[in-house]
Amino acid sequence: MANFTTQVHITGSARQLDQDLPFMRSIIDAVYENRAVVSQNWLDAALNRIEQKVSDQEIDWEAILSDSQESMKKSDLVIVEATQLSFSQGFQAYTAAQYKKPTLVVSRTPLANRFISGIGNKLVTVQEYSTEDELKAIVAKFIKQNIIPEKDLRFNMVLDRRIYRYLRDTSYETGKNKSQIVRELLEHDIQNRQ
Repeated sequence: MANFTTQVHITGSARQLDQDLPFMRSIIDAVYENRAVVSQNWLDAALNRIEQKVSDQEIDWEAILSDSQESMKKSDLVIVEATQLSFSQGFQAYTAAQYKKPTLVVSRTPLANRFISGIGNKLVTVQEYSTEDELKAIVAKFIKQNIIPEKDLRFNMVLDRRIYRYLRDTSYETGKNKSQIVRELLEHDIQNRQ
């Protein structure tokens, strides 16, 4: 079986974390059980702030937002726990949709007719759950539908004559096969965009 390196950005509210903690941990457990990894563990830092009674005024929100956005950018999938729905979860779900990330929004309370339910994007899935087991099943299904295997993926490509000649000639000159040349060009383009 292939190894998976799918990265999942998880977000939720730190408000009333005592109520949400078992469910947030269930999401994290489900991610690892389904051979994916959590891209950023903000939960421990939030728990630490709560334990130390750090006020909102003492928190470096700019750094938290920056870290969260970087985590989301490098992630393949996003999961938003939205039971304690606030601006943050709506913002992150919307941002994930803008980044074209498959996004799962889960909640123990109905989200119909709420701002977050208005994100009209085929990559955003909204699900309600009641129990930790139900939540784990929803997360597992989402990951299985969207996981990216580590091993090489294959697809067919139709080329025009000019591109084919370029690949053929470059392959001859460098001794590399055509698919290796295409991969290197794509890698170079990805690096330039980051």
